[in-house]
Amino acid sequence: MVVALSSDVSTSNLGFNMLSKSNLFEKFSTVPPGLGSDSNGIYFSSLSMDGLEEMHKYSINEKLYEFFEFDAFKHQSETAKYIEKLLQRMSGSDLDRTASYWFVRRVSDDTLIGTAGLLNLDYGRKSIEWGYGVDPDLWGKGYVLKIQEDLKSYAFETLGLNRLHGITMVNNKRTIESVVASGAKNEGIIRDYYCKDGVFIDGWQYSILAKDHFAERFTSTNNLKITADAVITVLADLLPLETIDESSAMENTPSWDSLTHMALMIGLKESFSVDFSPSDIAEATSIKSIVDLLNR
Repeated sequence: MVVALSSDVSTSNLGFNMLSKSNLFEKFSTVPPGLGSDSNGIYFSSLSMDGLEEMHKYSINEKLYEFFEFDAFKHQSETAKYIEKLLQRMSGSDLDRTASYWFVRRVSDDTLIGTAGLLNLDYGRKSIEWGYGVDPDLWGKGYVLKIQEDLKSYAFETLGLNRLHGITMVNNKRTIESVVASGAKNEGIIRDYYCKDGVFIDGWQYSILAKDHFAERFTSTNNLKITADAVITVLADLLPLETIDESSAMENTPSWDSLTHMALMIGLKESFSVDFSPSDIAEATSIKSIVDLLNR
C-alpha cells in the first residue's frame, strides 16, 4: 500500500535511466520483460511459429475479438499469418526495430496464456505503446495485471523510457478498468478512431509516465496487524456463494475475477484505511499475498 508522492518528484532521483540509442535498441532486441524474476507467476518467451498450435487454440475464441476491428481466426493458417506479421515487424537491424512481441507463459506449467508487445518505439521522445491479449478462458485471473506490471517495469526500468501509452475503444470497460488500475491516466477521446463492422467508434487514449511509475517505489506503510480472517470477511461479502479460506486465490476461485478484484481492493481500502499502488493490486491475487501486503 502506498501514499503517492507529490507530482513534482523528478525521475532523476527515482532511478530513471536514460540509455544511449545503441544500448536501448540492443536491450529491446535481446532482453525480454521480467527477465530474472518469476515472482509474478508468468514469463515472457520469444514469439515464434513454435507456439502456433497453442496460440490457435484460443485464437478461435470469438470473445477475444469483441473490441478488435477484425474477425476471429477460424483456421490455423490465419493465426500463422498473424504471427508472421508480428515477426515481420521485428525484422531488420536492431537500430531500426520499433516493435518487440513475446509469448506469455505461466511459470507453473509453461501454459501459453497470451501474447504481449511493445510497439511504435520513438527514441527521440522516449515513448512506446503497449498491447497484449490473454486467452479468454483465463480472463479474471489477474494475468493482465501481471503482464502490465512486467511491461511497465521493462519500459521504464530496463529501457529507460519516459512514456508508455495505449488506446482502446471507449466501450471496452474491462480494459479501461485494468489500465486505470495499472496507474494509467486518461488523455482524452479520439473521435471515430476505430471502424468495426462499418461502425465508427471513439478511442479512449491513456498513458503512464516514468515519474508516476517510480513514485510508487516511495511508500509509506502503517504498522498493521491484519489477519487472514479479516481479509476473508471482506472478500466473502463480495462472493457469498463461494467458500473462502486462507488458501483462496484468483486462480482457484472462479468468481474472483478482475471486476471482483477491483471491488475487493476498494473494500480493503475502506476497511483498513490504506492505499494500494498498481503493483500492489497486481500482487494481491490471493488471501496470503493480501495479508502479507497489508502487514509488510
